[in-house]
Amino acid sequence: MTALGPFLFGAPMALLALISLPIIWWVLRATPPAPRDVELPSLRLLEGVEPKEETPARTPWWVWLIRTLAAAAAIAGLSQPVYAPGARNEAPDAGGALLVVVDNGWPSAPRWSELIDSATATLDTGGRDAATHLLLTAPQTLNVDPATRLSRTDMAKRLSSLRPQAWSTDRTEALARLKASGLKPARIFWASDGIEDEGGRAFAAALSAIAPLSVYAAPPNGPAAITSIASQTDSVSVTLRRVQPRGDERSFVSALTLDGSALATAEAVFIDGERETIASFSIPAAALSRIARFTATGRQGAGTVWLWDSTNRSRRVGLVDTGSVAQPLLSDMHYVRKALEPFASITEGNIEALVSTSPDAIILTDIGQIQPDDATRLAEWVEQGGALIRFAGPHLAAQGDDLLPVALRRSSRALGGALAWDEPQAMARFPETSPFDGLSIPPDVRIRQQVLAKPAPDLARKTWARLADGSPLVTADARGSGTLILFHITAGPDWSDLPYSGTFEQMLRRSIAAGRGESVNDAEGAYSPQLVLDGYGRLASAGANAAPLKAADFDTVKPSEAHPPGLYQGPSGTRALNTGAGARPSLIESWPPAARLLGDAEARSLRLAGPLLSLAAILLAIDLFIALFVAGFLPRLGRRTKSAAALLLLCTLGLGLPSPAEAQTYRYEQMPDGTFRRVSTAPQVVPMARTGNTTQKEIDAALTMRLGYVETADRALNTRTRAGLSGLSSVLNLRTSVEPAEPDALNLETDALELYPLIYFSVPETAPALSETAISRLNAYLRSGGALVIDTRAGGTIGTDTDVAPLETLLEGLDAPPLQPTPANHVLARSFYLLDDYPGRFANRRMWIERTGGPNAPRGDGVSRLFIGDADWISAWAVDERGRDLYSVDGGPQQREMARRFGVNLVMYVLTGNYKDDQVHLPALLERLGNGDEAEDPRLPDRLPEGGPQ
Repeated sequence: MTALGPFLFGAPMALLALISLPIIWWVLRATPPAPRDVELPSLRLLEGVEPKEETPARTPWWVWLIRTLAAAAAIAGLSQPVYAPGARNEAPDAGGALLVVVDNGWPSAPRWSELIDSATATLDTGGRDAATHLLLTAPQTLNVDPATRLSRTDMAKRLSSLRPQAWSTDRTEALARLKASGLKPARIFWASDGIEDEGGRAFAAALSAIAPLSVYAAPPNGPAAITSIASQTDSVSVTLRRVQPRGDERSFVSALTLDGSALATAEAVFIDGERETIASFSIPAAALSRIARFTATGRQGAGTVWLWDSTNRSRRVGLVDTGSVAQPLLSDMHYVRKALEPFASITEGNIEALVSTSPDAIILTDIGQIQPDDATRLAEWVEQGGALIRFAGPHLAAQGDDLLPVALRRSSRALGGALAWDEPQAMARFPETSPFDGLSIPPDVRIRQQVLAKPAPDLARKTWARLADGSPLVTADARGSGTLILFHITAGPDWSDLPYSGTFEQMLRRSIAAGRGESVNDAEGAYSPQLVLDGYGRLASAGANAAPLKAADFDTVKPSEAHPPGLYQGPSGTRALNTGAGARPSLIESWPPAARLLGDAEARSLRLAGPLLSLAAILLAIDLFIALFVAGFLPRLGRRTKSAAALLLLCTLGLGLPSPAEAQTYRYEQMPDGTFRRVSTAPQVVPMARTGNTTQKEIDAALTMRLGYVETADRALNTRTRAGLSGLSSVLNLRTSVEPAEPDALNLETDALELYPLIYFSVPETAPALSETAISRLNAYLRSGGALVIDTRAGGTIGTDTDVAPLETLLEGLDAPPLQPTPANHVLARSFYLLDDYPGRFANRRMWIERTGGPNAPRGDGVSRLFIGDADWISAWAVDERGRDLYSVDGGPQQREMARRFGVNLVMYVLTGNYKDDQVHLPALLERLGNGDEAEDPRLPDRLPEGGPQ
């Protein structure tokens, strides 16, 4: 950069074109050649006619003045002038050695060309044969020795070949190298980045004490660095810092993939007086997982690039939907969801939908039977690198599958309780080889029940956590590139107190990381550089000088030549070393009094290239307009033309205003091909989709509540079942507020089962096994809150036990939980009527329900959804069209009445749940409140009225 008074010129050779201005002026004002005279006979008629317009002999002075000024402005603009008062590179002593100091750290990258131009311009001052020396402040292994003598030509070549580095300057080390070289320069020129880091003022004072100092400072404008990021499940906040706190400033940050594709852009606004601001991104988790880096738009440099590694990225976790539950806040899914929310993006759905999104982990809570198609999908997904995390429970204890890390016993182990010998167990210390190693053991956590693993030679290797007695608590095993992980307890507090502790969240977090092959205990490991950033913020392959980095030092090391910023691969996956992490760059505001300040350090510089070129373009446009107007090529504006122009102007202004659709927020929607599109979140009316697959039967079932029954191959049995449910519906209409319509016959493979709150299955004597489709749909129906009543109608045999042997073949694959005989104090016995038995056509028969439905079971707040018996209730309920009983009952009218009361209780229990369960526990509640030994309260009834609605 050449200095000419208060002006600096980046391309001074362009000023030589000013010599051509006199020639341009002479050409523009020259008289046009005289027209050639041609004698035509017809022109004699015009003799004596005076012409009204005459061609001027010369170009008007104001025309050639406009053109000359346009040419001069263009030439001056192309010379890249900078107005900088005091920017004179001449030193008092034009002779002697010249030391050029260049800050080549990452803050210099945004204005690197200016620093090099200023250093090159200073070579034009002083003696031509004077020696020059170079000192670079960014540490390098092969850094140039300041004592090395360079000619001015070699120095210019060396400066033009320099590039900014991706790490910070070390001015203390540079000053030590200068003193060790013994160089005594006559003058010093410092091309500074203007940043105070690493002792900028002290370095300037030291250089000023050695020799007369000239400083050209060029600090970065706008955002200097991205210092940190904070991620949530579906958002990221990027923190930017600038060095100059004065004035309002607007910038943008782009989220890019590894190949440079932009996924989103966020605005960052610096307020006057503030050095930091935040750019916030709100995009879906699926798109968030594709982001590899953030960069300040239009700002080159390693400091304005933030590489996003796998440790900071929010995890994407899929939760397999187990259907609606009576009390969601007490469900297993609630505790898993709360533990994952701080660090993961959660998606809920069925297995097929979750596998298609390829999350980091999929979690299943107590699912004992997985359908074959879903099991195949899960197995393929795990083998490709997925982490499948499962929790035990009554369903898994009753039946398992192949997607488990260890073989399980077909029962659970109860620890503590009236009938158990063992006391609830505490957790043992985590093994050193476990991903949980290093986590604290909560002293108050006790395990009350667990599923047991079968002994095996490799069981110890697969165990990540144990109980105090040595039995496995968490086991895991590799499956292809992925991992199967099993917690031998429930995810809720039914079997243990672990979900109440903070250790549960940490165990889940480490399970997801370890399941993806990322270790969390990597203090002894090392990370190898894969992709590194150069000084301009561009990703490139790691060079030979880049060395591996110890995992223990990763959080404390600063970027350097040996450890450049970039992406490192190690035991915890990919980790990023960022240039601007934790940086707090600030401006050097005070300089040594003896130093000559140039550039931004002088604080009065003004770039003139843009204004001069704009002036030249405006003058040429004016000249063209005048020429076209004088030549008559421009139409004269009439009234209509003026109106059209005004209308065109209004339309143009209207297009520039933000439309209501543009002034709203947006969200991102994933397309089937994996890409994302931006869609509006404004309220809009979406018409209901019309399909031709909806039948009138489904519409009627959706509009009016009705009971359903499984249609079998036995037509007579189907007629009996329909008559029985019709009779029960009539009783409900007469005695309760439930008003069901006529029952529907259901095909388990085709009909919409979820429209029916209760489905009755009368099992034929020779019934074939249900198909996989029917079993899958029944499992989904039960998980979504439906109730299934299975009646084998075999109650005429001797004894009270129900023969369930035929059901094992018929219902093979049904995800049924452990069953229990209906307790005497179960809420089913008092949901509407007070009952002691549940008779049908046959009396004194045992009915089996889910163990979760009993008030004394661990999940006493649940509602049973499976009922199995053989009392032939359907025959006791059956009536004809006139309401007359169709089939005889062993106990006569009294037993038929009790059977109908049981049917009413059953429907009320299915529809209303266990809201009357507190009445079952009323004596215990009174005793706990201290009223057990006191006199009876006259306001409380001795017992509930028998036979009336409750």
